[in-house]
Amino acid sequence: MAGDSGPAASFVAWLDEVGVDGFIHLADDLWAEVPALHEGPPGTRDALRSSVVSHLPVLRASFSSDDHGTSALPTAARDFGELMALADAPLSAILRSYEVGHAKMWSGYTRFLRASPLPDPHRADELEASSILMFQYMQAMTSETVVSFNQVRMSMMQERESRRGEIVKGVLAGTLDPSALYERVGYRVDETHIGYVAWTDDDSVSGQVGESARRHIAALARQQLAVPSGTSSVYGWFTPISHSTYRRLRNLKLSPGVQVAFGAPRAGIEGFRHTHEEALLSSRVPSRPGQNACFPDDSVAILISQRHDLATRFVDDHLGPLLQHEGRNRLLPTLQQFLETSGSPSRCGRRLGVHPNTVSQRIRRIEDILGYPIDPEDLSLRVALVVQPALTTETS
Repeated sequence: MAGDSGPAASFVAWLDEVGVDGFIHLADDLWAEVPALHEGPPGTRDALRSSVVSHLPVLRASFSSDDHGTSALPTAARDFGELMALADAPLSAILRSYEVGHAKMWSGYTRFLRASPLPDPHRADELEASSILMFQYMQAMTSETVVSFNQVRMSMMQERESRRGEIVKGVLAGTLDPSALYERVGYRVDETHIGYVAWTDDDSVSGQVGESARRHIAALARQQLAVPSGTSSVYGWFTPISHSTYRRLRNLKLSPGVQVAFGAPRAGIEGFRHTHEEALLSSRVPSRPGQNACFPDDSVAILISQRHDLATRFVDDHLGPLLQHEGRNRLLPTLQQFLETSGSPSRCGRRLGVHPNTVSQRIRRIEDILGYPIDPEDLSLRVALVVQPALTTETS
């Protein structure tokens, strides 16, 4: 210890005694005690040795410095973390290596300190100072490793998402063989598919749309595929676990601020394309309060709204005066329920919570406003009521 001074001189002396061979042995111990490291590619063990040994000069410089400033992650250690990230190995393996390495180094150092000729008071000071510096060093190295690892992992995920998006785009357009979905993405096309579109208008949750949809749909799916569409929406498909699954989608709740619309269940490659188109169309239709938009529920409105000008004229021809009337918010639901109950004032009244006479009075009022008698079997009037919500803003 004669060549070193300061409160961590004994730790520097221990590093000099252990040397490169001691750090190679430490790397071999980590390899034996952290099996998850074996998930790396060939050459991972040698890379681990280089990583561990690279800390030796950085540790010595850090503990020898007067200011004991935070050191940068050694290049070999950064390379090892990136190697593990590229191999899809778990980050937990690297973090566990730091934990085990810290413990083993501290155990070796305390044995060295106990055998030293230092008086007890000096030994206690050295122990305390080295403990603090070692903790700070490991915290800094761990933090830098996590950042580096996650940067590589994020880059890989973005690249994969981009490739997956190109595959899906090609299959939808018919320019790529549908078998590519299974061969390169792992999604079987010869199944039943339900397409969905998930999105948000809230910038604060835009990065959570895909994960929210995946997590909430997972329990209902035998397989699932999703690709980003911009920064705040996702296109997805899944194969339902049963025929009854679709009924549950209307009330499926995603994370706050995230909305979703579903196409109808369709089979095979054409079904894969059609249900996606239906989900897109359904996402543009105002959903019922408390329910997600589903194509079978909105198909009539969607079908007619493909010619928006004609749909607007159609609704105006059948409901125009009523839509302009000041009592429309009361009279429109009455007309809707009256038609759905086949013109029964008593059943309509029960649904609305009003007396049958009130229903009859409202229907007469509606007839006066529209200028023609209400026929409960009038298909055009029923369709106009279905289409009208999709055109509410424009009609108003």
